[in-house]
Amino acid sequence: MALLDGRTQSPPASAASTAAAPAAPGPSASPSAGATAASPGPSATTAPAPAPATTTAAPPPSTPAEAGPVPRGYVLVTDERGFTLAVPRGARRSTDGERVFYITADGAVRVGIRTGPVPSGGAFGSMRAADARGPAGNPGYRDNTVIPTTHDGLPAALWEFTWNGFTAAEGPRHTYDICWEQDGTLHDVWVSAPTGRTKEARAVFDTAVDSYVRRRG
Repeated sequence: MALLDGRTQSPPASAASTAAAPAAPGPSASPSAGATAASPGPSATTAPAPAPATTTAAPPPSTPAEAGPVPRGYVLVTDERGFTLAVPRGARRSTDGERVFYITADGAVRVGIRTGPVPSGGAFGSMRAADARGPAGNPGYRDNTVIPTTHDGLPAALWEFTWNGFTAAEGPRHTYDICWEQDGTLHDVWVSAPTGRTKEARAVFDTAVDSYVRRRG
C-alpha cells in the first residue's frame, strides 16, 4: 500500500532517481502587454492622421509572487514537472510516477509535491477525504487536523498528522501538508520527518511552500 511519503508498508531499498538537486533560476518574467504603434508624421498639405488606439492584453490567470531569496542551507530547484521550489541542500529527487519527492541525505526529511485537477470538493474536500483514509495508509494515525485556509489568496487546506513511521527504529513521524486551488489545478506540497525533528520539518515546509512557483509553458 502506497504511503503519503512515497514508500509502501514494506519499504523498498532507497533509489533516488537523480543526484543532488542543482540550483536553478526562477521562472522567466511574462512578456509585456502589446505596445502602441507609432503615429505617422504630419503632411504639409493634409491634417495629421489620428494616433491609433492603444490596446492592452487581457490579464493573465492568477499567479503567486515569485520566490524570494533562498535561505541558507537550501537550494532552488526547477523540476521537470513544471514547478520551482527551495529544498534542503543535498536533497535527492525521486518519484513514484504520480508524486515527486526531495529527500534529505540522511533520508529523514521528505518534501513531497503532487499536482492534478481540482476535485469536486475543492482543496478542503480533498484534504478531508485524505484524512478519512489516513488510518488505512498510515499505521498508528493520530493527532490529525484539517483546517480551511488560503495560500496567496487562493482557496487552500492544511492537514497535519502523526503516525508510527516506516520502521520501529526510525520511530513516529509528523506530516505537514497544504494543498490549494489555482486555475483548475490542485497543488499539494507536504513535508514529513521524525517527531523529534518537527521544528526542522516545519522550517522545511514553510520554505518549500513559500518558494513554490509553477512554471508556464
